[in-house]
Amino acid sequence: MGCMLCFISQIVRAQHPLMVSYVEHPAVTKKYMPVVKAMYQEANIDTKLFLVNNSPRSVKALNEGFFDADIGKILSSIKGQENIIYVPTPIASVSLYLICRKQVVCDKKVLDDNKSIIASRFNREMLTNILPIRASISQILSQQRINKMLRIGRVNYSLVADDSDQGDARFHNEFQVIEVSRENYYHILHRKHRHLISRLDAALIKVLTEGLH
Repeated sequence: MGCMLCFISQIVRAQHPLMVSYVEHPAVTKKYMPVVKAMYQEANIDTKLFLVNNSPRSVKALNEGFFDADIGKILSSIKGQENIIYVPTPIASVSLYLICRKQVVCDKKVLDDNKSIIASRFNREMLTNILPIRASISQILSQQRINKMLRIGRVNYSLVADDSDQGDARFHNEFQVIEVSRENYYHILHRKHRHLISRLDAALIKVLTEGLH
């Protein structure tokens, strides 16, 4: 009887994997995604990953239950989304960096200057959820394009979110870089899966303690 129940459980798991979204970003695909995949494997829960745009729409879609979970977000990016919950142990910390051309003043006052124009992959709503900004935000979805614009002086500033441990390293040779914000990064789920939180948290703690295999 016990074996039969195990067999049925395996069939149910195979038929209903959790749909987990992710965004295209080096820190997500190379660092956070392997941790989340290992967490689910440790918790014996099947998942299916799929790519979404990094925008408020994907967060709202999760809040409305169109899929089950997302690899991770900082909590300021899910403000007001009452149906989104998170595994309490953070996966990592994420920083928001102000990237400046070397020929200009580079400090947090730039964010409060309504004459400043800042290029970013993120829109105004996403950025102002993190910290107050009076500067104009020009959303450009390609960071490579923004970097080219910085090099030729088309823009003076950019805001970039990346892993706190090493996220700013790739900019230091060419630009000035300052950290303007830092937050923990959590795996998030729709609240219909709240019964999984303690199980996933225990699995995540084990993965972070023992490392990836």
